[in-house]
Amino acid sequence: MKKIIVALVAMMVTMQVSFARDVITMNPKELPAAAQTFLKQYFGDKQISYIKVESEFLSKKYEVVMTDRTKIEFDGKGNWEEVDGKRNVLPLELIPLYVREFVDAQYPGVTYHKIERDRGEVEVELSNHLGLTFNKNGQLIDIDD
Repeated sequence: MKKIIVALVAMMVTMQVSFARDVITMNPKELPAAAQTFLKQYFGDKQISYIKVESEFLSKKYEVVMTDRTKIEFDGKGNWEEVDGKRNVLPLELIPLYVREFVDAQYPGVTYHKIERDRGEVEVELSNHLGLTFNKNGQLIDIDD
């Protein structure tokens, strides 16, 4: 019985590794429709350097890198998870209103260089090198400097 279980586990690991292949492309049509719409809406004036399609056992992830080094990560459905402008300023429309209102009141004049969404939390990195994390209710829960 142990030999059968070990063989099944080994087969599953082998299958997962064989299916896990990354593909590099420059064709935005390789992205889900939601990701294509997002790129047109927020980065229509930017040029794509490359798109990395990460295939895992039962899912995909997408990483789009623009020629200005901005990196955008999408889940398998094309929902954005992270936008890292490096030192480039992100479009304000990407930033939730509650975050903008807080930042405008506390740190006027700063710009946004990165935003990440995870399990209802939103984390932004500002031009003053602060990282702010907000919960799903819009409350500030962490500051990293």
